[in-house]
Amino acid sequence: MSTRRTLAPCLLLAAPRLGDPNFDHTVVLLARHDEKGALGWIVNGEALGRVGELLRSSNLVDAGATLPDGGAFARDARRGGPVQAHTGWLLYRREPEALAGEIDVGPSLGITGDLDALAAVVRAGTRDFRLLLGYAGWSPSQLEDEIAEGAWLPADVDVDLVFEGDPASLWKHAYEQLAGFDPGAFTSTRGGSA
Repeated sequence: MSTRRTLAPCLLLAAPRLGDPNFDHTVVLLARHDEKGALGWIVNGEALGRVGELLRSSNLVDAGATLPDGGAFARDARRGGPVQAHTGWLLYRREPEALAGEIDVGPSLGITGDLDALAAVVRAGTRDFRLLLGYAGWSPSQLEDEIAEGAWLPADVDVDLVFEGDPASLWKHAYEQLAGFDPGAFTSTRGGSA
């Protein structure tokens, strides 16, 4: 019997001086964490272009299909992580009826990479969502080791912060709101001595 405690679902706030360009100043929504490793998505990753334009250019919607001009379709798709950057994931507020392939990622949030779910959301045109490309993954014990080294600060999932937060300031805002301090408290312009 395993006594391992899972971190998921949670947010992982990257340390101010993480040193990994894939995760510099990121907030990761962690969905899975067990003896096989961990899985999550950067929610404030690099902007990759408007959702509607990406759906059309990738041929994920019919050429003649009409997409809404606003809402989620006018928002930027974001880089969700360095692993399989060509895969698409819908992050959304869960509704009573689950979308195909839905993964529970905290209070009222779901995510799916299922193409049938994408087609249903596009057809309806009314559901609010975020499109993330790629994901973040950790091998067994890798995430625990990184947390022990101070690379990540785990925090509770805040749905409004994740879903409504401005991606450009989300990392700083997450530290201030969820951790209770400014991430600048970790940095120093003075040299120290031990």
